[in-house]
Amino acid sequence: MSEKESGKMPLRAAISQLFGYIYCMILSNMLTDMPLFGGVLYLCGKAVIVFSGTFGKNRRFLPAYAKRWMILLTVVLLAIGIILAGLFPAGILSGKVWMLYAAVALCLCSEANSDRLSTFKRTDEPLSLRVKLLGILFQCAITIGMSAIIFFNFGWPDGLAPAAGFLLLVLSRIYVMYRFRGNELMADPDEKLCEADFRQAHAYRSVEWVSLLLVMSVELTITCIYALLATNRDGLLAAMAIAVLCTVIPAEAGYLLLRRSEKSGRRDPTWMICTGLIFWLCGIILCIQMLIAGKVDYLRIYICLVICTAGGSLSMTGLGRIEELMPEAVNASGEEVPKGYWKLRTTNWNLARLLGDVLSLIALGIFCFVNRKGLPQTAEELAARFQPILSIPVFLVVIGALVSAFRFPISKRYIEKIRKLMDIRQQGEENAALRKQVARVVKEPYRQPYLSRFCIFLCRLHFRCRLVNRDHIVTDDENPIVFLCNHGEFYGPMACKIYIPVPIRAWVVSSMMNDKKAVTKYIYDNTTSRQEGMPEFEKRLLARMAAWLSVNVMGQLEAIPVYRDSPQKLRETFRITMEAMEAGDNLLIFPENPENKYPSEGIGELSPGFVMLADIYWKRKKKRLRMLPMYADKKTRTITFGEIFEFDPENNLKDETERVIEETTRQIRAIAGQETGVKKRAE
Repeated sequence: MSEKESGKMPLRAAISQLFGYIYCMILSNMLTDMPLFGGVLYLCGKAVIVFSGTFGKNRRFLPAYAKRWMILLTVVLLAIGIILAGLFPAGILSGKVWMLYAAVALCLCSEANSDRLSTFKRTDEPLSLRVKLLGILFQCAITIGMSAIIFFNFGWPDGLAPAAGFLLLVLSRIYVMYRFRGNELMADPDEKLCEADFRQAHAYRSVEWVSLLLVMSVELTITCIYALLATNRDGLLAAMAIAVLCTVIPAEAGYLLLRRSEKSGRRDPTWMICTGLIFWLCGIILCIQMLIAGKVDYLRIYICLVICTAGGSLSMTGLGRIEELMPEAVNASGEEVPKGYWKLRTTNWNLARLLGDVLSLIALGIFCFVNRKGLPQTAEELAARFQPILSIPVFLVVIGALVSAFRFPISKRYIEKIRKLMDIRQQGEENAALRKQVARVVKEPYRQPYLSRFCIFLCRLHFRCRLVNRDHIVTDDENPIVFLCNHGEFYGPMACKIYIPVPIRAWVVSSMMNDKKAVTKYIYDNTTSRQEGMPEFEKRLLARMAAWLSVNVMGQLEAIPVYRDSPQKLRETFRITMEAMEAGDNLLIFPENPENKYPSEGIGELSPGFVMLADIYWKRKKKRLRMLPMYADKKTRTITFGEIFEFDPENNLKDETERVIEETTRQIRAIAGQETGVKKRAE
């Protein structure tokens, strides 16, 4: 399944259901003067069909918690069915209500038949051809039966329009099913699902909840907004036609723009989902404001529909990319992807549709029956019953989807790592360090670095810096770069992390990462205590705030702790560093001797410890470590990159250590203007 299809399938399901929902409301308005009654009947029948398919032969594909919902959903659907089929019709004297039941049943049979036809698209066996032929004949019989009901109630001239509408419904349904090709997944002949540990992976559980809540949001939003449009009794057909255009056009336009955008493939799918959901919430809030005002403004409803659909398209595109990623992520983490994986995912999407339909039925039931004995009979009564409480389920589900999306653990950086690992495996090779990184993110409760991203965003707004000689950074996935920079008090670490244009993992003294009290003391002694003109209270408060940020942000940025006071723990530093470099991570090291205060300009005496890293790297990987000196200048607000040079293993380690330190010092001092030798070229 392609990324395009996986992103469109949930929205396709909602749009394909939309036409039947609209038609039943319009027909109900013509037969009983109660449009919502037909819509509720249709939703109830559709929910029963999806329920039987989801908890029938596909039940084994559901997670354990979903199977426990079966009893509750059975009770809810049974209660709604008794009310709709028994209690409510008894209070209506018109016999046309039974005609409406028959029409809704035929409409549901037509859609179920078209769904079944689409599952035989890929095969050309004689049995499949016979099933298709029988399905087409059955569809023709349904159309004839619906036409008979319509012409019996409305006569020849008046019944022509609703009969043509049903024919259009059948054609549009077949078009949607064949256009989006979502149900091909249900035709997978291999329905075996091996019991693997992939369902225990935190990343997969996150995807389950994100997709569940997103699809529920689509179902709820479309159902409730179209129910709101049903208050336009006199112009219901025109209102629904405009609403369909406001749904389909933004969805298709959104997918088209994203597909044609060159940068769309490089966007973080999690941020695509979150951005789309924020748009979605804006549309819902706009609708709630209208309901609070006590007036139904149809133009505003259309605007809400466009905003929600556009946000849904963006969110579903991001979901599609995540869905496409998950089999690769499971494989990369060392687990086996089951053969029936996409059947499993399709069953979960259908479960989400079912939950969305049931919630919609409950919301519409409350809306229609609370405080009244029957359904509203006039447009004014119908509009008056709409309250902001009707939008609360939609609002809460969208909020839940947004929270779930933020909890998805795989960031854009690790998406690239997963794809890199898959490419390595396709070449018949292996990278144990990279696989370990990926497995940790996929399996364990890992969190994306949202706090660090937010801090970097704020710093970029108020902390400008210009890069010089940026073209000196020549990346190589097989041999990462070690950036060597002056500390410059607090300026160097901040500027480097914000503006270095490639992913890096920094060496950070352990006292800045582990214990908040120790971090507070370290920041106060080395930074805030030197700030002249600042009261002592503010210095200590600033140190405490910086310590809290440091501990959390450094953890999210995967900084490597340096244990300076413990030789035994220092081995852990080198172990983590080697694993990071073997996985292709670039490093950032501030090599100045910490025993001396960091100079505000130039560079102080360098500690030789980092050169040991180059020697270990050569012994383990037989690669010459690449080092790039750089200078962070606080006065000019610039970061200037020097020239890459390599560790030479043929030299004596002591002599090579001296050479590396001298070369690093020479380049940084030359950039700082203390010596000549490295030219600056601003970018």
